[in-house]
Amino acid sequence: MPGTVVDRLRERSSAFPDAIAVVDGDVSLTHRELFERADRLAAALHAEGLRPGDAILAFLENQHEAIECELAALSSGLAWVTLTARLTWAEVRGVMAACSPRLVVTTPEGRKKLAEGNAAMPLPDFPWIVVTGAEFESLLASGAGKAPPRADVGPETPARLRYTSGTTGTAKAAVLPHRVYHASLDALLELLAPTSPADRALHVAPLTHGSGALVHPVLHAGGTNVLLRHFDVEGVLSAVEQHRITTFFTVPTILSRLVSSADWSRHDLSSLRALVYGGAPMPAAQLDAAVRKIGRALVQIYGMTEAPWPIASLRQADHVSGSPRLRSVGRPTPNVEVRVVNDRGEPLGPDEVGELVLRGPNVMSGYLDDDEGTRAVFREGWLHTGDVGRIDPDGYVFIVGRRKDVVISGGFNVYAAEVESALSTDPRVLEAAVVGLPHDDWGELVAAVVVPRPGAVLRAEDVDAVARRLLSGYKCPRRIEIAADLPKNASGKIQKSELVKRLR
Repeated sequence: MPGTVVDRLRERSSAFPDAIAVVDGDVSLTHRELFERADRLAAALHAEGLRPGDAILAFLENQHEAIECELAALSSGLAWVTLTARLTWAEVRGVMAACSPRLVVTTPEGRKKLAEGNAAMPLPDFPWIVVTGAEFESLLASGAGKAPPRADVGPETPARLRYTSGTTGTAKAAVLPHRVYHASLDALLELLAPTSPADRALHVAPLTHGSGALVHPVLHAGGTNVLLRHFDVEGVLSAVEQHRITTFFTVPTILSRLVSSADWSRHDLSSLRALVYGGAPMPAAQLDAAVRKIGRALVQIYGMTEAPWPIASLRQADHVSGSPRLRSVGRPTPNVEVRVVNDRGEPLGPDEVGELVLRGPNVMSGYLDDDEGTRAVFREGWLHTGDVGRIDPDGYVFIVGRRKDVVISGGFNVYAAEVESALSTDPRVLEAAVVGLPHDDWGELVAAVVVPRPGAVLRAEDVDAVARRLLSGYKCPRRIEIAADLPKNASGKIQKSELVKRLR
C-alpha cells in the first residue's frame, strides 16, 4: 500500500493529465494542473515551517481550493481539518482551540467572520489566515520550483481530524489515520464500479461531509468533480443535465425535494447512474416514491464520523419499489465487520435488536486527546456505534434508532426513528422529528414536530390519526406541532437539543 492516498491518485492521474478534474464555476482544472497546484501549496507550507503532524484547517465552501488543500495536507503528512463555512465563530473556535491549526484557509467572508468573532470571544493563539483569491494564489506561487515534501507516513499516521456534528462547546475529533483513506477509496471503487474517465460527480452537499468522500474515487477514475456552492432544485437539475453528471451525494431531505419537484421531468437526467444518499434516516414512504421516480440509480450509504462511509450500502439492485429492504441501510461493505450485541457485548442472532458494533480498516484510531472517550466506544477491538439495530438472515442491517435517541415513557422504550418513520408514511409529511419532553407522570412525553410538504394542508389531528393507526398507544406522540422547518446543523442532521428548547 503506498504511503498516502494522494500517491495513488497521482499515479493514476498520469494516465489522463489533460482530462478535466475539477469544475468550479468559471475555473476548470485538469488533473495535471490540480496536482501541480497541490504540490506548490505543499512546498510553500513546508517553506513556511509547517511539518508533519501540524494541523491546517480549511473553512471553505465547495470550491477548488478545498480540494487542493486536502491533497497538499495528505501528501505532506499534515493533519487535515475541514469545516463548512456555515459554522458560527463559537463552533469554529472550539475546533481551533482543540487542534491549534498552524494555518486557516478561508474566503474573505470567512476571514471577516473569524476576525469579528475573535474580537468578541478571543482565542489565545489566533492562527495564520490565508484568504482565497490573491493571497492564496501568492502562497501557491511561492512554492513554484520547490520540491514538494513527501511525508514518510504509515497506516496509523494521523491524516485527518474529523470533528463530530455539533461542535459548540468541547469539540471532539475522530483521528482518522491514513489507512482510513485507503480503505474508503477501495470500498467506494468497488461500490461505484465500473468507474471511468466519463464519470462526473456533482458536489452540492458540503465537501466537508458526505459529498467529499466522492472526490477521490472520481479522481482515481480520471473523471470530473463539479462544485456548486449552494443548493436549489433547478440549479442542481440543470447542472446534472449540463455536465452529464453520473453521480452525486445528497441527504434525504434534499433527495425528497428533488424528486417531488415539477422541474424533475423537464431535464434530461439519463446520465445519472449512482445517486448516493445518506447522513440521516429516510422514511420508507419517501424512499419508495424516490425509487418509483428514479429507478435503480439510487445507492444508500451508512457511515459515521468515527468510521467514514461506506460501512454498509444498499446498492442499486436493492432499490425495488415495495421491498422491505428499503428500510435497511444495506449489507456491510467487504472490508467491514458489523455485529449486533447486547448490553454485555455478547453477539446476538439474526433479527435480534441490540447495539451495532463494527471493526475494520475504515475505523478511527481514537478521539484526539481523549483517552476516556476512546475507551468508552472501543471494547475488545470493536467500535460501539450507539446505533440500535438488527441484522436479518441475509445480512441486511436495519437501524431502529440511537441509544441516546430513545424516549422512555411510562417505563417503555420508544425509539424516535420508528415513530418518525410511521408519521412520514403520510404523503403530506415532508419531515418528522420525535423527541422526549419531561413529564411528571410518565417520566418523558413523546413529542413530534412535523413539516408538511409545500402546498399540503396538514393538521395535528391528521398526524395523530396516522400514529394511532400504525403504532402502539405508548409510542404515539402526546404532543404534535406543525412547523415550517426543523433546526439542522451544517451536515443536514436535525438538532434535537434545539428542538427540545423550541418545544419547552
